[in-house]
Amino acid sequence: MAAVAGLIVVVRAHGDHRTPAPRTVAARTATHGSDGLSRLKTGSRLDVSTPDGYSYSLAAVKAGTGDRPLASTTARPADGTTLGYADYVITNTGNDAALLDFPADLFVKRSRVPASVLAANRCMPQPGAPSDMCTLPDHTDVVNTLGFAPPRSEDGDQYIPAGASYLVRVATDMPVESSVSPHDLRLYVWNPRFVPDRRAVEVPLP
Repeated sequence: MAAVAGLIVVVRAHGDHRTPAPRTVAARTATHGSDGLSRLKTGSRLDVSTPDGYSYSLAAVKAGTGDRPLASTTARPADGTTLGYADYVITNTGNDAALLDFPADLFVKRSRVPASVLAANRCMPQPGAPSDMCTLPDHTDVVNTLGFAPPRSEDGDQYIPAGASYLVRVATDMPVESSVSPHDLRLYVWNPRFVPDRRAVEVPLP
């Protein structure tokens, strides 16, 4: 299956409407779509929605590190550091095409972030997430469309078909220590576009 990279979405401003709170449900086995989706082991699914009516489910797959976690990664980490990443499945649970948004951000244990990065205040804590974790600048690419139709471009945005699931990877733009393990990394949704009370909600890893 062909990988699709570089599909970064710019989040657009919206009016102040109430958004239903995220909801976590037990992990489930895929009953439609490609074999690639059904073979993925995921954690419990988190359902989120936006004020403009888009709805998604998110299910984490794995976390790890690498010097080039994305095809679009250009900067090579300095000696003793690396970049963190996490993979998750995003599914458009609505009945129509939805903006290809990337709700989750990667959080890292503060003890695994270089002192220079912490001193520059580039790893930010968020209410709802553990106090010993913070989120670095990151970006997300689609790494596999899992046999579903690729996203459609419209007016500079990308749209995911109704019912489609994509495997996406969120990776840090700034270094973490090379001693980072998957246990030092977690996924949270905290953007008020998806979390009205601005408290981070975890997308649990399996």
